[in-house]
Amino acid sequence: METSGPPDPQQSALYADLAVDGAHPDGDGTLTYALPPALAERAERGMLVWVPLRRKWALAVVLRVHADEPAFETRPVQSAVEPPFILDERRLEVGSWLARETASSRFAALSPFLPPGIGASRVEHLRLADPMPGHPPLTPAQERLVTLLEERGESTVESVRAQLGSSLASVIPKLEDLGLIERTVRSADSRGAPRGERFVRLIDPDALPLNSRSAKQRALVEYLLQRRRLSIDGQDPLIPAAEATGRGGADRAAITALIDKGAIEEIVVPGAVAADSEPETLIPVLTPSQADAWRTIEASLASRDSTPFLLHGVTGSGKTEVYLRAVAWCLRHDRGAIILVPEITLASQVVRRFAARFPGQVAVLHSALSDGERAQTWRAIRDGQCRVVVGPRSALFAPMPDLGLIVLDEEHESAYKQDAEPRYHARSLAEHIGATMGATVILGSATPAIETAWRAEQGAIRLLVLPDRVGPGIVDAGGQRRPGTLELPPVEIVDMRLELHRGNPSLFSLPLQETIADTLARGEQTILFLNRRGLATVVLCRSCGHTLLCPWCDIPLVYHGDRGYLLCHRCDHRATPPGRCPDCAGTLNFFGAGTQRVEQEVQRLFPTARILRWDQDTVRRKGSHEALLRQVERHEADIVVGTQMVAKGLDLPLVTAIGVINADTMLHLPDFRAGERTFQLLTQVAGRAGRRGGGSRVIVQSYTPEHYAIQAAARHDYDAFFLEEIDFRRAHRYPPFGRMVRYLVRDAEENRASAAAEEMARRVDLHARRSRVPIEILGPTPAFATRVRGLYQWQFVIRADDLEPLLDGLPAPPGWVVDVDPQSLL
Repeated sequence: METSGPPDPQQSALYADLAVDGAHPDGDGTLTYALPPALAERAERGMLVWVPLRRKWALAVVLRVHADEPAFETRPVQSAVEPPFILDERRLEVGSWLARETASSRFAALSPFLPPGIGASRVEHLRLADPMPGHPPLTPAQERLVTLLEERGESTVESVRAQLGSSLASVIPKLEDLGLIERTVRSADSRGAPRGERFVRLIDPDALPLNSRSAKQRALVEYLLQRRRLSIDGQDPLIPAAEATGRGGADRAAITALIDKGAIEEIVVPGAVAADSEPETLIPVLTPSQADAWRTIEASLASRDSTPFLLHGVTGSGKTEVYLRAVAWCLRHDRGAIILVPEITLASQVVRRFAARFPGQVAVLHSALSDGERAQTWRAIRDGQCRVVVGPRSALFAPMPDLGLIVLDEEHESAYKQDAEPRYHARSLAEHIGATMGATVILGSATPAIETAWRAEQGAIRLLVLPDRVGPGIVDAGGQRRPGTLELPPVEIVDMRLELHRGNPSLFSLPLQETIADTLARGEQTILFLNRRGLATVVLCRSCGHTLLCPWCDIPLVYHGDRGYLLCHRCDHRATPPGRCPDCAGTLNFFGAGTQRVEQEVQRLFPTARILRWDQDTVRRKGSHEALLRQVERHEADIVVGTQMVAKGLDLPLVTAIGVINADTMLHLPDFRAGERTFQLLTQVAGRAGRRGGGSRVIVQSYTPEHYAIQAAARHDYDAFFLEEIDFRRAHRYPPFGRMVRYLVRDAEENRASAAAEEMARRVDLHARRSRVPIEILGPTPAFATRVRGLYQWQFVIRADDLEPLLDGLPAPPGWVVDVDPQSLL
């Protein structure tokens, strides 16, 4: 809805069009409510209010205030949210765009911008109002409530009910109607005790006399002076208190004494991340290609040009250093930056680098934080205490006051697509936010999404290339580190069909076994990659062929040997393995391989090696990923067995060998992105090797080694893969040559799901004809996952050359998953 002008004060009745939480008719979820006189005077667009909806209180955002009486009876807005909150015009615009682009309700599209936990806990309060003249006599129950509020003032509904020993179910509404009391809803305070990282900063070194007898105080001042001289911008940096008491040689008493003398100050920054590694005081010299990229990005930052960049750099080419330069520019110019990573569990090293470069200014914002932590961090960002935010896709909604930069690291990752309403892709949203707020957008990847690379080729986004892997280099006589270059590790493809013909039925080919043995002998590390968890992926009876399936999803249960149970990887159903076949009482056999099986086999082949398994089963607890990363960095493991968690973004200096157990796990799935995902994953995992020197080796095992995705990955040849893949996409009108919308419905009865899908397909076809948009409807058919958690799934996909005219009024009724531009059709 558009912004209306100020309401006429002469109008007695005012109304508001609201985006209401939970209101999702077959439209955008916008409802009209009446504004009570007390609220009408201050209601404005973007205000957050409480409204009654289906006998409950619901949050709502004011979209328009007007005096146009609707043709239906309206309910009144209950009250404004307290403490008050108002969305600014730019975020309202982004929410409106997001609702249309994702076929979502307006509130769902605006809710990520709201303060964390604002609607999670609410408390109703009662207070006296100016009485209406000439109201009828009150009943004894009504008199008692009014008297109580006169004595106690504003009180919670619960406390009043307890005091009077009554539910007051009819008393409160009647007194509201008479105008004697007002009911308001307040959000419970989720702040908790103020917490944050402690930092110290030098103010006046002369405040400590030269003849001071305190060695610890002198040592800390000297350390802070050294950090001042080495600081990147010449300013006194914030130093974590832990660093001051560690490397600075001080203790708590010395810090307190220096604060009292005015030599230093101590600052608590809520939500900030303290660096736990050596501070960065020696900034590397950029390579020529990095320098060219940085000069172009700097010009964009200065001019507030939001045309996106694709920073296409091979693994280890120094993309992060370019991001760091851009963030430093923003901080020097009092602007903020948002750095997105695909998954926060994989971001440990990224967070460390940014916190070391910008101490006291980096916040990590993600859903794994507690409600109090998330709210505190959100406020610190809003108040400008933390000007750098690192996090997954939801960090895009951080309330950065003056946003200057958005970075999507590993922009090709499917994790950037939200799988719940609103089903946005962080790439598209980042570009729109950048355009709205005048921020520079950098999309970084060694294996860009095909759509992104195509747009760069067409000139819609600007291409920056980092073609060389950056080596450790040398420090010259002037104290600057001159970068060197490294070759990408050679990749050998092993045809596992030939291994079987040669009599080797093992999970490990002979070349892979030799590579692991050589790496162990050199005291270096190996990563073994298989994108499947568990010990056995299929459990069946050889006598009758019965397979143990999930009773809710009809897919094979996976046996997890470390826990001794069968697990459904789709719905998490768990069961104890039966001793015999439930059909014929025959012997059950365990087939297939997951990471647990690989772990067992490599332990058998290399009994003295220290083996670490790194998959979803081993990182369930908070901080587990960081603990495993530390183990690998400290060389407490020789061989790491893992899923895609070990394939992305890690910089492990001692890893010189990579073994891909089965490169075909995703290649033959019925999804148009299967080849792209295979190429990206193989290229990324190969890039974990040889990041500090030569002599590395990558072994890729495959049963279809001739596939172009595997061949191109083995040569680190993105251009060759792109040419093959873009021809495939063009021939079949897949993105970027067409856009799609996936509709999916679930029902306990398959015939009902099928009928609903048929009816919805007809409705969408009618909408397309009315919009004069030619479309192709694929289906309806059962989904690839036919049954999930006991519900049958049916889907259809619409495909169109131009989807934009279809998005206005696109049918998206409750109960349907409507995914615009789906990342997968599985």
